[in-house]
Order: sequence, then structure tokens, then C-alpha cells
Amino acid sequence: MNYTVENRSGLGELLHFRHNPLDFIADAGRRSIDVVCMRFGRSHIFQVNHPDLVRDILITHDWNFVKGQGLHASKPVLGNGLLTSEGELHRRQRRLVQPAFHSERLSSYGRTMVGCASATAAEWRDGTQIAVDREMMCLTLEIVGRTLFSADLKHDAAGVGESLTRALGLFLKLNHPITRAITPLRNRMEAKARRCRREIETVLRRIIEEHRAQPGLHDMLSMMMHSSDDAHAGYMSDDLLLDESLTLFLAGHETTANALTWTWHLLGQYPHIGRRFHDELDRVLAERLPEPADLPHLTYTNCIFRESLRLYPPAWVIGREAVTSYRLGDVEVPAGSMLVLSPYATHRDPRFWERPEEFMPDRWLNEPDIPRPKFSFYPFGAGSRVCVGEHFAMMEGVLLLATLAKQWKLHHVPGQRIDMWPQITLRPRHSIRMRLEQRISVRNGSPIHSEPNLQQETLTIAN
Repeated sequence: MNYTVENRSGLGELLHFRHNPLDFIADAGRRSIDVVCMRFGRSHIFQVNHPDLVRDILITHDWNFVKGQGLHASKPVLGNGLLTSEGELHRRQRRLVQPAFHSERLSSYGRTMVGCASATAAEWRDGTQIAVDREMMCLTLEIVGRTLFSADLKHDAAGVGESLTRALGLFLKLNHPITRAITPLRNRMEAKARRCRREIETVLRRIIEEHRAQPGLHDMLSMMMHSSDDAHAGYMSDDLLLDESLTLFLAGHETTANALTWTWHLLGQYPHIGRRFHDELDRVLAERLPEPADLPHLTYTNCIFRESLRLYPPAWVIGREAVTSYRLGDVEVPAGSMLVLSPYATHRDPRFWERPEEFMPDRWLNEPDIPRPKFSFYPFGAGSRVCVGEHFAMMEGVLLLATLAKQWKLHHVPGQRIDMWPQITLRPRHSIRMRLEQRISVRNGSPIHSEPNLQQETLTIAN
């Protein structure tokens, strides 16, 4: 196949890329450029947009690539967790974590998700304003705590969220060429990142000590702790246990919270879609809260969440480094080159998406009938490093939207500017303020109230 290739170089292009990476990367996707070749000094960077090339890099020839510099810069915070580790260590850790996300566990997780969301809905008040991004961060962090760590993090959510926000703000600075070139500056940034980690570690260490005092717990953290005492898996040291726990904190709540935040933002912009959304909830659920068994019937809700992931993929860019020389079609990629794969760009390519910049959940209703390359949509990555919690996140997104929207409509507060902040994840640059409107029951004309059920379930995970 002949791929469209574009060459870029020069200080102006570098400054554009550094100043507005989203605009720079999305531009090639919008113009259906398959490969963008960039050279800045001795550095070779290739932006890869075509789904077939994405498949080759992430699956077919994944052995020839390691994680890019961006995630290596996060090691002062994340250490050697699943997000940053390589080779055999990554494979062992993934095998250890994978059972926590098996399908037989998801129903138990789903009931906890609905209980937490119902409690949040009960705390909201009609006519008041909320910072929806903060609300979603606190909610998803509480869910991660309850489902994967058997811990109540409701009172820790704000502090942990602030520490993660500061850490994320440092990641791109740590990866900047100037930071890497000036040792004192890099050391200062890394010291700040380590301070953020220590703040989060305080919460994690408390949870770990609570687990050691309750050996009867059978959640994912207990499973990892058991492995650290196993003579055949001695790699699971206390330091690595902290690394994995912190990685799951970040990946388990940060990405879903961002996806939900952008979904509420989109629903606020398209009220006609919001009306169809509420109609489905009333039809499928009537007066009750959703359950995991309702997921196949919440068709339009699922379409809304998938379309939000298309427009605002939390993992907006994936970096890889070529171990040996490689070919992208007719383009020679030298060993050591950086490859940038961006769902944000590919999801905007008009060859694969009709009116790609528009929020159109209906496009997913006919998805099986549309001849579209598989990796034209890959918000969770692909291959051996595909997000281990993909099904967890999809279920969480749909159930939380359904639970909160059963009782509430969210409207934008006028006069605010909403910008994207592309860090490791795609966050809003500033909090998104929304006004709450309580929904009225279609049956009895009274406000809809939900009864939260936060009964903690004991999670048993096969070892």
C-alpha cells in the first residue's frame, strides 16, 4: 500500500509542536497524512497515523519497540509499574494483575461503581454549581479504592488528586529537551516529582499496612502482596508493590475521570443528544438504578461514551522508540527514532470518520456495517500493552453516566473557557463548571432520588 508521507523540519515546526502539540498532531490526521517525518538536529521523530501502520507497530512488530521518552520521564513518580516497565518484568506484572479484571469480577465491581455514584448523586443539590472534573476524579478514585484495594478513599481523594495533578504537570517538563540537557534543572524537576510521589505514598502505605493486619482480604493488592512473599516471584519487592499500586491509582481513575468529564462537557453542548440519553434511561431503568446486567440494553449510553472516547481519548498519544531500524511503508526509520502514535489524530481522519469533529453517538449504532480499519479507533492502545482495565473502564463509564444522569442534568456555566491540557492524559486545563438540575420523575412528577448502597463486597481473585 502507498502511504501519504510529509516531511517537516526546522525550529518553527519544533516550536509549534512544543507550544501546541494537540493542534500539531491533529492537523496531519485531519489532512489524512499517514506518516509525518520530522528531524530536529540529530533527533528523528515519526508521527504515525494510518491504522495499518499502528497495528504493525503495536502488534505485528511490537518486539522492535520500547516505551518512548515521555513515559520514562514519569519514572520519578510511577517507578517501574505496568505503565513504564519493559520486557520480562512487564510480562510478569501483567500476568499478576490481569486476573483482577477477568469478566467474572466485573459484576461485583459494577455494583460497587453504582453504589459510589449513587452516593455522589445524593450529595448534589439542585441549582448548585460543581467542578465536574474534580467530582469525577474523586468518584473514580473512590471506586478504585473500593474495588481493587478494599479501601475507603473518600477522605483522601482531594489530596491524592492534587498530588497527581502536580505530578502530571511535571511530566512534560521532564521530557522537554531543555530540561534533559540542563542537569541542575532536570534534578530540580525530578525532586519535585518525587515529593508528589511521597505524598501519594503516605496513603498507599497506610492501605498496605491495613492489608497486612487483615490477612483475610482477597483483592488485587493482597494478591500482589502474597506474590512478594513467594520464592518463585521474588521480583515483587515492597518498592515494586508501591510502584504497581500507584500506577493503578493513576491509570484506574485518572483516565476514566477525564473521559467522563469530557462526556458531560459534550452532553452540555448537545442538549438534543442529552434528551435521547435520558429517554433511554427512563425506558430501560424506569425508577431503579442501573445494574451490570443492564449494560447490553443501555445502547445509546454506550454510544455516547464511545463517541466521547473518540473525540477526547484520555491516552491521546502513545510513544515508542525503535530498537532497530524499521520501515514504515517506503520510509526508513533509523534505530533509536521516536515514533508518535496518536488516537487523537487518527480519530479525526475523514477517510475513516464522517464529519469527524462532530459529536455523533449515532455513528456507533451502525458500526458493524461500516468498513473501517480496526485501528481507526484505539483509545485503549493495542497489543501486549493494551490497557489491562479496558473492560473495567468501559463498564465504569456507562454505569456512572447512567447512575448520575438518572437523577441529574448538567448544564454549562456560561462565560468559562474550556481548553484541553495534553499531559500523559488529556485533561481540561481549568476546571469545568456545570450547574445541576434535578430531573423530575416521568411517572409521578416528583424529583428522582437514588438510594446509595455502599455495602462493601469481599472480592475473591483467583491466584
